[in-house]
Amino acid sequence: MRMTALLPSRTRFARHKAHLFIAATAFALVPWAAILWNTLPSTAYVRNWSSAWVGLDLFLAAGCALTTGLLRHNDSRARLVASAVAGAALIDLWFDVVTADPGAATAQALLCSVAETTLIAACMHVALTPDATAPPRMRRIAF
Repeated sequence: MRMTALLPSRTRFARHKAHLFIAATAFALVPWAAILWNTLPSTAYVRNWSSAWVGLDLFLAAGCALTTGLLRHNDSRARLVASAVAGAALIDLWFDVVTADPGAATAQALLCSVAETTLIAACMHVALTPDATAPPRMRRIAF
């Protein structure tokens, strides 16, 4: 039996609407990316550049700390937080590499990407591994 069969009809309807919106967004982002590719300048001056990077790294640090705390308490919400941290770390990795100047900065970004990839893998392991304390039928991940 699918999990959605157990939900009230209003919840199923809201879930269906969310599903449609997410699918439509996936399709809409492809032509939007093509427009951006052809219209954005290759360089730009960015105010508060360091604040953006420091903020992202502090967000990652807070997410890692929260995930660790939740794991220490066997809290199943650690899976959700770990999933968010993995996504943010992937974004950090991507922008580190593609915004690095050629030469030493690119080498440094690629070296840092090894640590970020390890963090992503660890977080995805937490996010996708069923909780040991969950009842057996809840341990399966339903997609």
